[in-house]
Amino acid sequence: MRIIGLMPVKNEAWILRHSLGCLSAFCDVVIVADQNSDDDSREICRQFPNVVVLESAESRVCEQARWQLLDAARAFDGDNLLWHSDADELVSPRLAGETIERVRQQLAPGAAIECSFYHLWNDVGHYRDDGSLYQPQQKSMAVLDDRGVDYDRSSTLPFHQPRVSASAPTVRALDLPVFHLQWLIANRNQIKQAWYRCKEWMNGGRTAADINRQYSITLLPARARTSPVLPEWVDGITFPSLDVDREPCWQEEDVRRWFDERGPAFFEPLEIWHVRILREKFLRATGRAPRPDRSYRPHWTERAGTAARRIAGGARRRVRAALR
Repeated sequence: MRIIGLMPVKNEAWILRHSLGCLSAFCDVVIVADQNSDDDSREICRQFPNVVVLESAESRVCEQARWQLLDAARAFDGDNLLWHSDADELVSPRLAGETIERVRQQLAPGAAIECSFYHLWNDVGHYRDDGSLYQPQQKSMAVLDDRGVDYDRSSTLPFHQPRVSASAPTVRALDLPVFHLQWLIANRNQIKQAWYRCKEWMNGGRTAADINRQYSITLLPARARTSPVLPEWVDGITFPSLDVDREPCWQEEDVRRWFDERGPAFFEPLEIWHVRILREKFLRATGRAPRPDRSYRPHWTERAGTAARRIAGGARRRVRAALR
């Protein structure tokens, strides 16, 4: 059984040395599907002897790149363990290797390995730990390929498909933490989420309120509770500089181009105007503030009641803690 790492990439030079450093240390081979990067991504990949780069002349969405990666992995004989990763995810190579060895005998063909998935928040030493969708969660990261599992390839815009398709019972390895760095570059993350909204709006078939409702969870909260990352979880992991958050990203370039082609007013119903550069472009083009469709939100009276219940619940928890 080989361990094959699979990673879609589009302009990820800021993180690639770190994520490939982790993956290449416990995988026999890492296959990267590069989606026409115009930074140093491909050059960085070639610095790792066990990394294979698949180049694409076009820029596919991430899910379509995963289809290409699965097909490429099956060029290797046998039922191999496929580790599915994004470039902005890091895992301790020592812990990953030890975990895979420990659960190897439990894996049936088609079985996935489910790990603990943490969203780093504010800095590399803390993760979000509250009642949101970004609290620690269980996520399938690998599958023992039975050469039968596949993705649903029928959609022309297959956003947010599960990355791992399994056909046998999942094996849990919740003592193996995987860290997601997306929320450490908050500015880029917000333009990325704006890119998703705009892409879905141009694709048609959905209302603005429906799109805004789906992506509302990605709006930055005023406050988020965090917990510290344990030192042993990051053994062998190195972290990149976060200065990249001050630099433009390819999603910003795409959205700017779409604004030029269709006009900012075309995108007015979308909830993207908290992104300063987009709001400024709309104001210059129209001379007024944008009015996104927020009809998906509950009435203010319902929101007030929810806030009151949350405050009361927090007060009760503090009282109980003081009485212990």
